[in-house]
Amino acid sequence: MAFSGLMSVQSLKLGLLPIVSYFIYVYLLKPALNFVHIVIHYHGFPCYPKNFLLGHLKLLWTNFPLPYNVERMKRKFYEVTNKMAAHDQDQSLTVGWISLHPIIIPVVPDAVEVIMNKKNLKKQFFYKFMGLGNGLIPSEPALWKVRRKLIEPFFSTKQMKGFAKHINQEVESFTKQLYGETGKPVDLEDQIHSSTLNIILKSSLSIPLDDSIEDKKSLTELVNKVELNGVKRCLNPLYYIDWIAKFTNFGRYYFETLDSVEKILKKMLIRRKQLISSTSHESENQDFVLLLEGKVDERGFFDELITMIGAGHETTSVGLRWILFNLGHHPDVQERLYQEIVQFFPDDTPVDDMDKINQCNYLDQCIKESLRLNPPVHALSRDLTEDIMVKDKRLLKGSIVVVSISIIHRNPNVYPEPDKYDPDRWTPENASKIPKAAYIPFGYGPRSCIGYRYAILELKIYTIQIIRKFSLRSTRKHGSIPVMSAVTLKPCLPLEIIVTPRNNN
Repeated sequence: MAFSGLMSVQSLKLGLLPIVSYFIYVYLLKPALNFVHIVIHYHGFPCYPKNFLLGHLKLLWTNFPLPYNVERMKRKFYEVTNKMAAHDQDQSLTVGWISLHPIIIPVVPDAVEVIMNKKNLKKQFFYKFMGLGNGLIPSEPALWKVRRKLIEPFFSTKQMKGFAKHINQEVESFTKQLYGETGKPVDLEDQIHSSTLNIILKSSLSIPLDDSIEDKKSLTELVNKVELNGVKRCLNPLYYIDWIAKFTNFGRYYFETLDSVEKILKKMLIRRKQLISSTSHESENQDFVLLLEGKVDERGFFDELITMIGAGHETTSVGLRWILFNLGHHPDVQERLYQEIVQFFPDDTPVDDMDKINQCNYLDQCIKESLRLNPPVHALSRDLTEDIMVKDKRLLKGSIVVVSISIIHRNPNVYPEPDKYDPDRWTPENASKIPKAAYIPFGYGPRSCIGYRYAILELKIYTIQIIRKFSLRSTRKHGSIPVMSAVTLKPCLPLEIIVTPRNNN
């Protein structure tokens, strides 16, 4: 019996050995060997001078290993990526090193085109830290394909014509408020943020522009907190794993904020049902809720709704602030734009005719040039799911790629005097010479922003309404405004402008 028991224990050990070995190989040894292979492979690639062990970490984390400052880190990310790219602009790409971890940074449009056109690129895990769950932006390729096809009808031409009417209605209200801000330096950040959020809530939830004011105010504040929390979580590996983060004060605050966002959205959904039932008709056009209801589960529904609301107003808000600031530095451009606008939209003509808006060619040039100089999103991050050849360099599966939009938009070989605001770069003759991947404010390739037409329409209506009623003068020099890379590329100082009513107003 004892011998038999001994054999059983021995057999159990022999049976467990291959299982344990398998898990050690798959989860420890194989990833470690792959990491070593990637590090060795990229050794010798073009890069800014670095420390052997820390790489470029001290450029970002200047007081390493002491506790870092989040605001300083956000500024440094933008500065350092630009510095590294400028060092190797004759190359197709450069490598940034976070200690021993290589980050591939393409610095010319051709390299961006090769990389970003791949269909199965994965987005970096920290996109989910922005509270977007498995929404369209951070989702895995397989889920993304299904959801993208489902959401595309929301941005159809027919829908856009309907959106133009309530965008114009909100912007009319916004411009009336500007009369109380005239004659003094003012940064319109809060007003623009609230206004653009109001618009996306109307489009996605059919909440009237003048309804649920307190809830909208609370949601605006929460969205700001979610962005700040997301960036802070990205910068601290201790917060990467949910169950570990929940043991910290920050982690509890982070998840409570996300819960609060969802509670307000549930409250708005109840309000939406009340409004629809009281008017005895379905929601105006086909709002985002109607598009998703019954086609995704509850978790997927909220992930996509939060993604739509977050992405649908933040980039537009930042982009509009820079547009007004850039125009405020160029009275000649502003006057030329004004003359074009009043041809199509004189006096108080409603700005909701898509055909007329699209005929404003100089308006399009002014907006494009501002988005080139100050793209709302600074960088795109991807995980390679296959090996890729960029000219004579092989990028390995599993590598991390970061595309700095600011670097691409200021390539002097594509844009002479790249720091100059010049809308004439975008005349048909000049624009035809610009490579496709040299202008990517809304990303590039299959996973580019699905709502870019919506964003451009919104920016155009705001600009038309503001410029035909007011002249603008910026109080700070453009080059004197440092920026920081958070979810969007934001100015570190107020973008102050002086708003003056035009003579006929």
